Amino acid sequence: MTKLFGLVFPNLSMNHIIGEIPESISKLRQLSSIDLSSNNLFGSIPSSMSSLSFLGYLIMSNNNFSGKIPFVGHMSTFTKSAFTRNPNLCGAPLVIKCQDEDLDKRQSASVEDKIIGGYVDQWFYLSIGLGFAVGILVPYFVLAMKRSWCDAYLDFVDKIVKWLVFRRRVTYARNHAQRQ
Repeated sequence: MTKLFGLVFPNLSMNHIIGEIPESISKLRQLSSIDLSSNNLFGSIPSSMSSLSFLGYLIMSNNNFSGKIPFVGHMSTFTKSAFTRNPNLCGAPLVIKCQDEDLDKRQSASVEDKIIGGYVDQWFYLSIGLGFAVGILVPYFVLAMKRSWCDAYLDFVDKIVKWLVFRRRVTYARNHAQRQ
């Protein structure tokens, strides 16, 4: 079957086909739809199927496939209904997780946490906290120690506030005068 390069819409459902899907199925580049449901197919789903970019319809339910679904590339566009009723099949999009999937996630998370996340996050948050504390406390202590600097700073803040209030009143008066 994999030598029929022009094959586009094969419906092989309910044909009592026994065997595995060959890895060479990816040579069928014109394949738009394939229904392999309700047969006696077994083994793993070939990862090469993810390269079938024209494949828009895929049904592999009611077989005996096993292992992890190669849910990458174009295979990630299919829903769980394409793979249901395969008792030994696991991984996305099915809700059945593979046994090694949880272990892999935990191991990669802990390694990533140590290498990338943990140390970087600790230093990042520490520097944010220290920067905030220094930015607030240093000016406060400087203004508390030097009375003349404190008076000059507060006079400056008063001038800025008065200028902003004056500008707001002028803008309000102009806008109000234009409406009348």
